Amino acid sequence: MRLKTRLTVFFVGVALIVSLAVGIVIIRDMQIQIEVAISEKARSDLATALEIADYMRPGPWHIEHGELYKGRFRINDDNELVDKIGRLTDDTVTIFLNNTRVATNIIRDGNRVTGTQAADYVTQTVLAGGIYTGEAEVIGIKYQTSYAPIKNDAGQIIGMFYIGVSKNFADQLKHSFTAVAILSTRIALLFALAATCFISVDAWSTASVNRTSPRWTTPPPHKKETPP
Repeated sequence: MRLKTRLTVFFVGVALIVSLAVGIVIIRDMQIQIEVAISEKARSDLATALEIADYMRPGPWHIEHGELYKGRFRINDDNELVDKIGRLTDDTVTIFLNNTRVATNIIRDGNRVTGTQAADYVTQTVLAGGIYTGEAEVIGIKYQTSYAPIKNDAGQIIGMFYIGVSKNFADQLKHSFTAVAILSTRIALLFALAATCFISVDAWSTASVNRTSPRWTTPPPHKKETPP
């Protein structure tokens, strides 16, 4: 195999390995950053949603005749409230009485999914006073979610407030950033290949000159013959 070919294969291999390694690291880092960003959005939007609810429906949370109220406002089937919050945050929004949905902007088969219940692992955390943030399945679809307990004036937990960012949105972001990372890696690889072409040609030219140049050898020193 000629020197030019050997150098080209070597540098192409190195460039390919480096490009693949860098691309994998970039993609993994992007995916982690997207997950963190989506979780932060869910937590931030939950705080925003609670403030909007306080503004639109002032007053304490309480149960009246088996239904959820906030101040004088009936929350059961309060589509205006959840739809407004959903438009402002671009999220799914649900308000629970205990663990049962009483107001939501989640629609399946043309109907709002009120009367359905939250997952047990969410209920166990939130109705015990904690805040659940993480991936959860909501009516068969995965969301990056944040749930907070709803308390009455006495501090008793009487329900939950939910915000969900669709996992489809997160997956679309991942695919978009992954495509960008792959394209960047390919461009870097092309530049590396171009560089190796120049290097190999130069090395080949140098090698060719060395092979074709005549080799001059120094003749052995002439010995003077001494007369007998």
